[in-house]
Amino acid sequence: MSVLSVQLSTDHTFYKSPTQYIFLLSNQGVQGDIHCATAPTSSPRQVHIIDSSLFTHLASSSSKHPSFALSPGSLGENITTDGLDLISLSEGTRLHFGDHEGHAVVKVMGLRNPKKRLKEWPEGLLDRCKLKDKKGKTVGRTVGVMGVVEHEGYVQSGYTVYVEKPKHFRALGNV
Repeated sequence: MSVLSVQLSTDHTFYKSPTQYIFLLSNQGVQGDIHCATAPTSSPRQVHIIDSSLFTHLASSSSKHPSFALSPGSLGENITTDGLDLISLSEGTRLHFGDHEGHAVVKVMGLRNPKKRLKEWPEGLLDRCKLKDKKGKTVGRTVGVMGVVEHEGYVQSGYTVYVEKPKHFRALGNV
């Protein structure tokens, strides 16, 4: 499990541009990103993380929708991971980015639930990302997770991601 890419945007755009590194500010988000809080906040939506497996899944066509060619940052995420099943994590899971002293830590708060700029999503994409329970009811979307910065630090491509599970499992809800 590793960091594939990091992204940020200084403007309100649908996508974020890849960069060499990002710096996570405690309880604020990604320094320099348009969504970074100017002061510490309790918002559960400080950092958006997606695993690259979502892009692989969406690259294949379905019976109802076309394929989507997406790359890191295409869905507005700050961190794109590789080999990390984010959707199955528990609320409260801590993701450690790197193994060096002073590494960044993000606490997973829930599933990303797109609320704004929905008209900018390509037709059919949100339908392809529905997360359903055993009865077929939509319970969320698979467009990554949102988290809060517990320990500030740099994150860059190639960093190993260490998963620290909480004592008790709590399924991810929408944030």
